[in-house]
Amino acid sequence: MTDRIQILIQGLDTNSVASVTRTLDQVKNLEDLTVDEKICLTEAFFEIFAHAHHTNSTSMPKLAVRAGKRIAKFGPEMMPVLFNRLVEADSETANYYGKALARNGVAGLNYLFPKLSEHRSRDHDLINLIQALAYFKIPDAASTVPFVLSVAQHVNHQVTSMALYTIGRLVQQLPPSAFSDELRQFIFSSCFRFLSHAQGLVRKNAARTLGKMLRKGLLSAENEKKLYKAFLSICGRDEQHNWDRAFIVRREAEDFLPFFHHQSVPVRRYTQSYKIKSRQLLCANTYHLTIEAPLIARKIEAGQFVIVRPHIFSERIPLSICNWDRTKGTIDIIVSAVGKTTTEINAMNIGDAFEDVVGPLGERSALPTSPGTSVLIGGGYGTGAIIPTARDIKATGNKVIGIVGARNKENLIMVSELQAVCDEVILTTNDGSAGMGGLVTDALREVLLREKVVYVLAIGPVPMMKAVSEMTRPQAIPTFVSLNAIMVDGTGMCGACRVTVGGETKFACFHGPDFDGHKVDFENLMKRQKMFVKEERLAFEHLKV
Repeated sequence: MTDRIQILIQGLDTNSVASVTRTLDQVKNLEDLTVDEKICLTEAFFEIFAHAHHTNSTSMPKLAVRAGKRIAKFGPEMMPVLFNRLVEADSETANYYGKALARNGVAGLNYLFPKLSEHRSRDHDLINLIQALAYFKIPDAASTVPFVLSVAQHVNHQVTSMALYTIGRLVQQLPPSAFSDELRQFIFSSCFRFLSHAQGLVRKNAARTLGKMLRKGLLSAENEKKLYKAFLSICGRDEQHNWDRAFIVRREAEDFLPFFHHQSVPVRRYTQSYKIKSRQLLCANTYHLTIEAPLIARKIEAGQFVIVRPHIFSERIPLSICNWDRTKGTIDIIVSAVGKTTTEINAMNIGDAFEDVVGPLGERSALPTSPGTSVLIGGGYGTGAIIPTARDIKATGNKVIGIVGARNKENLIMVSELQAVCDEVILTTNDGSAGMGGLVTDALREVLLREKVVYVLAIGPVPMMKAVSEMTRPQAIPTFVSLNAIMVDGTGMCGACRVTVGGETKFACFHGPDFDGHKVDFENLMKRQKMFVKEERLAFEHLKV
């Protein structure tokens, strides 16, 4: 190793973006490199590949690609070095070696392709080598397709999946003229058979490759018609309404259905648009949204909730339902912007669609078991959540009193809607600007003195629900609170929303969200709610709406 190369390599810190950038810039300006110098630099650049997927920096993967381009510029002499590393690489770094090899064009293809047969008995090697073929962008690469399709018959479904992935990449990036009519038919027939493979990953890549053939215009009219029927079946839009059990396969087929230009795509009976039908500002940073979700509207009951994701990269958050219309197929939610995701939601407009809405989740609210007065208390945006239960209790013939609390009159929301389902509604504001001056517990105290209260439901901030529960405890009045614990999956599988009720662990998403307020460990709940305050703040600071 020459001194100039040794100095460069010794100064290379593959954990530092600045160091890697500086080294690549210096190498770019070097002239008259010997083969030995190129090999030394190539081996050093391999360390960049290894670090690219083990860093939080978004720049390092880009620098790894840049390093691969530089290796390719060193010439065909580097191909044996690249190949030896390629067959040994893990799945995360193999793509960098493959891309660098593919940048050698025809020379790289002529070197790589004969090696495939030699390594056919080694599954790991074969997967990496087939993936490398996917990065070639020269028409000659189409000649490798028959061999890759023969490899797709492998007993290892991971090899099969990678082979189909590679075919899809070649279909996408090579010109249509690279594929003869015979080759197009061969690809279609082979991939179509894999739509019935036992492994979902194989079916997914087969569907993707066939979809890419459709978009590139590589299908005959007969094959396009055949594929259309297959994709309808996968998505559950055919007459039998069956669908592929793997979501990843259905998603591929759904994405390509719009590209069948001469076919009418029937609406699947499971389809929900999640579009925003109406949007109303209730108070500062708080909106009332009506969302199209007919399947949820058909099943939702008072007290149940949904988990929503506004965009594909958003977190999933639980939201209460304040109303629904089974005939129109809509649900209503109230969203107060207190963090990143709620702010993203409130930035959406009429016609925008949520990425997904899951529900109805949880158990419906309990109803009073004896005649008397029921008191339903809403704090802030929790006011909307008590409306469905108030309506149900009113229908049983019990007297219903609603209590609404807010900081000031500007923050009182959904009052008229609550009045429509209650016999009486009492307003409280902290500053006395509307209704009673004070807290919801002040209003509750007055009601308890004059009414035979048999049921209390409180939804809102945790301190408010705790205070209500303590007030009704001495009289043993059945009191329920809706726990807004941190949730992830919403089905009781992840355990993120665990709460302590009566000394036992419960899941708010599955056993709740309503629980006996006299048994809830509110201190534990408040501690768990603060677990990700720092992360939530950082996410909000980086929010771009």
